[in-house]
Amino acid sequence: MTTRPETTATGGGTTRPGRDARLTFGLLYLAWCVCYLDRAAVPFAAPAMIRDIHMSPVQQGFAMGFFYLSYAFMQAPGGWLADRFGAKRVVIAGLLGWSAFTLGTGLVQSAAALLCMRLLFGIGEGIFPAASLRALYDTVPASARDKAPSALMSSNYFGYLIAPTVLLPLLAWFGWRSTFYVMSAIGVLSALLFLALVPRRPAALSPAPIGGSAMLRALRLPGINRLMATWFLVSFINKALESWMPTYLLHARGVSLKEAGILLTVPYLAATVAALIGGWVMTRWFAGRENHFISISMVISCAALVAMASCNAVIAIIGAETVLYFFKTLVFAAVLCLPGRILPQDIAGTGYGLINFGGQIAGFVAPPVIGAVLSASGSYPTAFLSLLVAGVLALVLNIALGRFGQAPASSIPTVGADNHGIV
Repeated sequence: MTTRPETTATGGGTTRPGRDARLTFGLLYLAWCVCYLDRAAVPFAAPAMIRDIHMSPVQQGFAMGFFYLSYAFMQAPGGWLADRFGAKRVVIAGLLGWSAFTLGTGLVQSAAALLCMRLLFGIGEGIFPAASLRALYDTVPASARDKAPSALMSSNYFGYLIAPTVLLPLLAWFGWRSTFYVMSAIGVLSALLFLALVPRRPAALSPAPIGGSAMLRALRLPGINRLMATWFLVSFINKALESWMPTYLLHARGVSLKEAGILLTVPYLAATVAALIGGWVMTRWFAGRENHFISISMVISCAALVAMASCNAVIAIIGAETVLYFFKTLVFAAVLCLPGRILPQDIAGTGYGLINFGGQIAGFVAPPVIGAVLSASGSYPTAFLSLLVAGVLALVLNIALGRFGQAPASSIPTVGADNHGIV
């Protein structure tokens, strides 16, 4: 297969990859923000939901974790669907699916109904992440694939950054049920924008193989299993804090909704900055030594966890959490950027989906585990300190395996005008 050199934006019907890349990136960024606003709505609404539908701490943990169970198991299938049928279709299906189940969350009347709805919500949202990364992979030049995923990932934290400003007033003014109705409508609007503004692209030059074959090929690529394991361990920390920090501040520390809104934005601001610069820092100063980049970030992350467990003042705990969020996000940036060097075009979505599966299955495990720790100990500092196990394991894994291997040059496709922007 031959490819032509990359083209630049021109008129007269010529492809304009630069414009298409910016448009696709911008709409994906918006969709990810909506995704994380929807996801953050449950932890923020949890105090009111606990009161109305009578959930125990363990049930609350499972309500958060059930989402990640189905969400995690849809990662690789979502990537394969994007490889096979086009990322645009899968992105839109994901947006509409999770918006429907966001609406359903506002209608639940019992803890059992909430558990079922969260499981369905995970299915709708689970096909989206790998499809969005596949759309980005196809649209940006090959030279940007080790930076663009990290920049897109900053939307995750930016969504959480603005979540208190968006969600807490809605919860205070309209109640938790109406908040979910509003978020559902925003998700549908995002899907319509993506449908109307992102151009339809030709089918992939090399269609994805049958699902099982694609997954086996991806798993055999150098470093994929290691990235899956690293993302699981660091995501265990991430998902535990995302799920329980609002409840900790509002219930355990008696912080007001307004104060919580301010405090919870600070770690996500740090994470947003880290995601934006992480890929650039890694490629600029740690090329060929990405394992050192990850190790340094994990050492500081573990130290921040110890500080969170040791501090008494709320502001000090938030300060330690901010340091933790910055450096653990640098690890996430590395995990997302490294696959762009080794994933072949026909299974790029599948590969991203498998790696994301490693991270998202932690979302099913972490919230109920921390709920159980809290039930047994009655201590949030103990819960914070228990997360150190995952941090140390991630550090040991990275040190033990050393440098990341490189894929053969023949497995890395060249992006040209023929396959620029397949969505």
